[in-house]
Amino acid sequence: MRRRTLILASGGLALAALLALAWVQFSPWPRTGATFTAKQVCSCLFVTGRSEASCRTDFGAYLDRFNIDVDRSGLPAKARVTSRLAIFSGEAVYERDFGCRIVK
Repeated sequence: MRRRTLILASGGLALAALLALAWVQFSPWPRTGATFTAKQVCSCLFVTGRSEASCRTDFGAYLDRFNIDVDRSGLPAKARVTSRLAIFSGEAVYERDFGCRIVK
């Protein structure tokens, strides 16, 4: 009984270490995707002046994976686009005469 408990505990620790390593190794990729998406949507909406429906045709099903929030409250001078994928998020800001830039 004691040996079985030791084996299960060792296996649990190994799995936890493996998951922690995977988190550190791969966590930048979803964040990068969210940030890239926010910047692309921001540029499509505010630099080119297209509608959200028109911008969605460029990205297709890829964009459906992200929760996109567009804050137009500061227009015409400023706007903000936030893109979320699970716990990862990216943000881009539009400023008149400067275009879109990544904030987060």
